[in-house]
This record gives sequence, C-alpha cells and structure tokens, in this order.
Amino acid sequence: MPIERQDNSAVLFADMSGSTKLYTEVGDDAARQIVARTLELWSALTVAGGGHVIQLRGDGMLCMFPTVDAALGAAVAIRDLPYQPPLSMHAGLHAGVVLREAEQLYGDCVNVAARMADVAKKFEIVLTAAAQAQLADPGRWRNLRLIRNVPVKGKAEPMDVYLLANDKQLLTDYRPPLQGKSMVSRLSLRYGGIACAIDAQLAACLIGRDDDCRIKVEHGLVSRRHASIEHVTGKFFLQDHSTNGTYVNDGPDGKPVLVHREIYQLKSRGVISLGVEPSDNPNHLITFTLDL
Repeated sequence: MPIERQDNSAVLFADMSGSTKLYTEVGDDAARQIVARTLELWSALTVAGGGHVIQLRGDGMLCMFPTVDAALGAAVAIRDLPYQPPLSMHAGLHAGVVLREAEQLYGDCVNVAARMADVAKKFEIVLTAAAQAQLADPGRWRNLRLIRNVPVKGKAEPMDVYLLANDKQLLTDYRPPLQGKSMVSRLSLRYGGIACAIDAQLAACLIGRDDDCRIKVEHGLVSRRHASIEHVTGKFFLQDHSTNGTYVNDGPDGKPVLVHREIYQLKSRGVISLGVEPSDNPNHLITFTLDL
C-alpha cells in the first residue's frame, strides 16, 4: 500500500493508567473485560468526534482527526467517562504532517503527540503550542494553561505546551525556575573497537545494521535502525525502534530490562544488547558510562 502524506492532521494519543493494579484487584478476566470495554468506548467517541482510530494497543489508543478542535473535543469526552478505580487516563495531542501506510502512522508529528501523552498526568490532556494555535474556537478552551519550557524526550530544546487539567481537580500553582540547571553530562559508549560519546553538542546516536548508524552492529537479530540514544536537558534516553527489542542491564540485581518500542532512561553505567539477552550475546554488547 502506498504511503499517503497528510499535510496537517491532528494526532491524539490516549493511554490508560492503573490497569496493572486493576488486574491485581479484580482478577485477570474481569480486568480484561473492563479494559476492553473502555477501549471500545474510546473508539466510539473518536469516531463520533470525526476521528479515525489507527491502533488500539495494550491499554492505549492512537487516532487522528481532521482538526485540533475535533481531537481535543474527543479527548475531553474520553476524559469525562466514568472509570473503574484505579483506572484513569491521560492524553497528548499534536498537529502537523503525517505519513500513513495502512494502519501505521509515521513522522515527527506522531512522535511529539506521544511525548505529550508522556508529559500528561492523571486525567490531563497536554497539547503542543503548535496544536493550540490551530484551534478554531480558542474561547471554548479558556481553561487551557500555558506551561513554558517543558523538557520533552527526543527534543534538544524544551517546548511550550498547553495543559487542559481535569476540571474536578485543583491546579497546582506553576512557578518556572529562576534559571535553568547548568549540568554538564556525557554518555560514553563502546562497542568492540568503536568508541563514541553523546553530549549537548552531539546529542544523538543511532545504533543498528545500517551503514549510517554511528554504532553499526552486524547481527541477525539486529534491525537496520534498531535503537537511538538522545541527550535531553542533561539526561540520556534510549528509544527502541526494532522488531526484537533492546535489553539494558544497568541495575544492581544484574537482571536485564527489555525495552521494546518504548523509551528508557540510561543512568550510571551498564550494557546494552540488541535483539537478544546479554547473556546470549557476549560478542555484541555495547557498554555505556555516564559522566557528570
């Protein structure tokens, strides 16, 4: 199927929180039915609001709308549903160019919408300043609250975002810091005879089988562009893009963590193994060390 370019679409990520605790409290069968029913309601509200559901995955939903107003209206309708405790929701919204292939969306717009969902807390909806600027009826959303200079994973510079909080909750007064933190940090990576570093000047490193990867790893279980590591406001985040996932071993218990199509903050020191557990991959381990 050809890739379709849509020059200005509103992308909404909605995620459920509390599902793990729900499974513990009510049991697997009942929790599965509650989560599935909640996603059905989310889907119905998306379609009713003029949107299209792209993916339902786990306890989250990715969808797109022709306008930001429609996307924000659907997000509020989703927020205002009754939820079985301890379930809650949070959502992120961005607007821009989207590439669509079958039931997949690609592009920076999609990634930024996902980051806005990461920024949002319980029953909050967070949208970018670019999305807010496209609201046809800003007066309808007078309770949108501008928060400046929010660090966003994957972005070298902080972003201005707008928060639509739960009307039933009291907002915490926001006071920006008088000055930013002055932290110098550097992440050193080593793979075989290859050594490289990531810092504020060289803020990203792509890892995989492609020739354009800074760290090229030739292994059958490694994807062409398997993972990337980025520097954001003094911290380092690994993002997995692969088929088989990325294992990170940086804890005192020696047990690796599987990072699969998600983001993981790298701290202190450890090893990274692409596509297979470190114990089964001794010849292709990537070591990392964080220097402050």
